[in-house]
Amino acid sequence: MPGAAGEDSVPEKAPAPSEGPELLEWLRRYVRLRWLADVVLLAGTLAGRLILGQAFPLYPLCALTVVIALYNLMFSLWERRLTALPPTLLLGRGRRFAFAQVIADLCALTLVLHYLGGVETPFFLFYLFHVGFGSIMLSRQDAYKVAALAIGLFGLLVVAEFLGWLPHVHLAGFVPAGLYRERAYVAAVLASFALTILVSTAGVTAIVGELRRQWEEQAQAREREIEAAGRRLAELDRMRDFFLMLASHDLKTPLAVVSNYLQTILDGFVGEVSERQRRWMERANARVLELIRLIDDFLDVAQLDLERIRDEMEEVAPGDVVKRSVEEVRPRAEEREITLRVELASRLPRVRAAPRRLQQVVTNLLDNAIKFSPRYGEVVIRVHPQDGGVQVEVIDGGPGIPALYMPHIFEDYFRVRRKEFVPGAGLGLSTARKIVECHGGEIQVESPYFADGKGSRFYFTLPGCVSESDDGNG
Repeated sequence: MPGAAGEDSVPEKAPAPSEGPELLEWLRRYVRLRWLADVVLLAGTLAGRLILGQAFPLYPLCALTVVIALYNLMFSLWERRLTALPPTLLLGRGRRFAFAQVIADLCALTLVLHYLGGVETPFFLFYLFHVGFGSIMLSRQDAYKVAALAIGLFGLLVVAEFLGWLPHVHLAGFVPAGLYRERAYVAAVLASFALTILVSTAGVTAIVGELRRQWEEQAQAREREIEAAGRRLAELDRMRDFFLMLASHDLKTPLAVVSNYLQTILDGFVGEVSERQRRWMERANARVLELIRLIDDFLDVAQLDLERIRDEMEEVAPGDVVKRSVEEVRPRAEEREITLRVELASRLPRVRAAPRRLQQVVTNLLDNAIKFSPRYGEVVIRVHPQDGGVQVEVIDGGPGIPALYMPHIFEDYFRVRRKEFVPGAGLGLSTARKIVECHGGEIQVESPYFADGKGSRFYFTLPGCVSESDDGNG
């Protein structure tokens, strides 16, 4: 039906992104109201004959209710298919669907009015409902087509009964007999009906057009605000990355030199060092190394890039990565006299990962566990198959994480408030989360883990490759 949906005709305006879903909601309401109208028509027909004693043609009206129910069932199935359409197609096809419904209803209403008295029945005002729905759901051009069709159908019915082409059904007791043949009455009804339909269509389409214009302006304003905010965020991210890279580089280089000098003294290359001097220099070197690790965290945040990580991915044995991480943190564990227990399954799937980044995740989790475990405690790292991939767990016996902080534990720069000072910038866990998600995995935390209300269990999963090994190295 050319032009029925506004797709084949020249559009008045580019549709707003929200018009498609909004139209779909109106179509659902229209289908539901038709079920109600069909029930009311059947009940009214029976009540008119049984209670009011009107000789409504029972069989034709009942047949019409069946026809309306059947095509409404078809429209209901059609409406469900529309929900699966992409937004680019939803508006055009939805308007075609709306136009088909309005045409079917106007034709059905004209037949119903014929059996309810034609021009003598006040129910011809029901045309206004369909014209109103058409003005809301359709374009302005199609809304006037609906109005013209309503005027044409009702005019054809009235003229056909007036000329005797159709038998007239008189409503005895409501209006005088033969009123449908009174020229003045028929002309007045038709003129007032046409004027009412046209004025209603003009008013509703004007209101709907203004509302759509306001919605479009608001949507465009929101889009401009989002674009401006995106540009500001991009600029802030660029400035932050530049600042982090510059500051971290300028800080890390002299600190690394200081650490090397201290280590050179501790190794005895510049002469004997007393036990008291060694103790103080070891503490100083430990703090310098903490600062270097902190700067490395900032650098990781600045350099973390999904595409870069994907470029580094290869088939990796998770057991090897875990062993390297354990060796990296072992000196810090020994300093706090914490036992590291490694539990590797005998057969582990290999994973596709960036080895350096995966090791960084495991090291961050182990370092975090060592940092919060009590002296002489134990940290367990467990690696086992999980859903065709690998799950890595790090369990500590620390004080646990309060429930208040659990939703934020993987956010950037977030740190749990504690009485004792624990060095760090709150980037280790957030960096681990980003890396794991870049690998298609998921990282979670369970705390408290033990029955006494203490301990935490951090674990993440990675999808596995096809091959397996027999030595726990993946």
